[in-house]
Amino acid sequence: MNVTFSQLLESSLVNLQQGASIGLAEIFISISFTLICASIIVYTYKNTYQGVLYQKSFATTIVMASIVTTSVIMVISGNLVLSLGMVGALSIVRFRAAIKDPMDIMYIFWAITVGIANGVAYIKVSLSTTIIISIIMFLMSRRIVLSNEVYLLIVKHDDKNNNEIVDIIKREFNKSQVKSRSIKNDVHESIFEVRGSADKAIKSLENLEGIEISLISYENNV
Repeated sequence: MNVTFSQLLESSLVNLQQGASIGLAEIFISISFTLICASIIVYTYKNTYQGVLYQKSFATTIVMASIVTTSVIMVISGNLVLSLGMVGALSIVRFRAAIKDPMDIMYIFWAITVGIANGVAYIKVSLSTTIIISIIMFLMSRRIVLSNEVYLLIVKHDDKNNNEIVDIIKREFNKSQVKSRSIKNDVHESIFEVRGSADKAIKSLENLEGIEISLISYENNV
C-alpha cells in the first residue's frame, strides 16, 4: 500500500496530538516545523533589534529553546505521570541570567510558545501566529525608527551665544530638553536631549561664531 506524504503528515500529527506512540517521522516533522518558526523569530529579532549590541548567542538561544521545548512537550504529551514529574523537576531549576532588554523576554516566551505548539502538533497555530507576530514587529519597529529620532546635542560655546543657541534648538527640533550645563574657563558646555531632524538645526548652529557641536544618537524618551 502506497502512503503519500500528506497521509504520513496527517497520521504523524494525529499521533502527536493524542500522545500516542511517537516514531521518527513524528519527531522529524515536529522539529522541522519548530526550526522554520524559530528561523522566522531569529530573522525578526535580527532585523527589528533596537538595542546597542546585537548578540548572536541570544539568537542561538531562541532556536535551541524552541527545539528543547518541543522535545519536552513530545515526551510528556499524553502521559500524566511524566507531566507531573516534569513540573516538579522544572520547579527546582533556577535561571539567573540577567536579561537587559524587556523585549528579550518576549522573544524567549515566543520561542517557548512555538515549541509547545509544535510539540503537540498544532502546526497551524505556531506558523500563523509566528508570521502575524513577525509582521507586527516589523511594522512597529519601522514606526519607532521613523518617530524616535532622538539625539544628545553637545554644544560648547561662550556666554554671548547662549540665548541664540536655545532659540535655534527650540525652533528647529520637535522637542528639546536641557540635560546639563557646565562652565569651565569661560567656556559653556550645554547638553540637550532633542527629537526631530537635526540637519537644519546643525546648519543654523554652525553659522554662529565660537561654537563646537557634537551630535550623538540616543535612545530615551524626551
